[in-house]
Amino acid sequence: MIGPTTERLRRLASPHRPPLAGPPARRATALLLRLGCAALLGWIGYIHLHLWLEGYRHIPANGPLFLLDAVAGLVLAALLLVWPRPLAGVLAAAYTAATLGALLISLTVGLFGFRESISASYVSQTLAIEAITVLALLSWTFLSTAAPRPPGSRRPDGVRSPSHQVAASGRSRTVPTSPEGQGAHSRGVHASAQSRPGRP
Repeated sequence: MIGPTTERLRRLASPHRPPLAGPPARRATALLLRLGCAALLGWIGYIHLHLWLEGYRHIPANGPLFLLDAVAGLVLAALLLVWPRPLAGVLAAAYTAATLGALLISLTVGLFGFRESISASYVSQTLAIEAITVLALLSWTFLSTAAPRPPGSRRPDGVRSPSHQVAASGRSRTVPTSPEGQGAHSRGVHASAQSRPGRP
């Protein structure tokens, strides 16, 4: 249990791109997830930039944070496209979770003296988009760091993989014979040869 967890953490923190092995459906799912995450991050960045331009830039303390969120969202979207590493997914998920948490704090108790309203523009839409983005980023990161199961390895239920079972069933078995059995077999062959009539 510790070995696979350590290997996954090593893949997660590595700046190198891990090889995504497995069936084509798995690779296609990872690609679609990554493209979807990049689109969602870009959307989040656009919403914050739009709100900043519409007047949020005049709010003390929160105004610069909206501009920072906009730039960070667009940069992370581009990063996920050109540098598809698990580390990029972790950074993007942390950014989105922090942005979502800041919005929830602003809606409940207020953030830096500013309290947001759920009826304000893009608030409910941003809540849904950011929650979906966090889940999608975590799913893609988990999928990209999952190591393929080697052939012949045992599943958690103790059953070997189908490829190993097919190979095992096609393998011929040889049953060892004891020395007594070998002697009896040779004597029987010799006796049958003596009882056979000779040729003219």
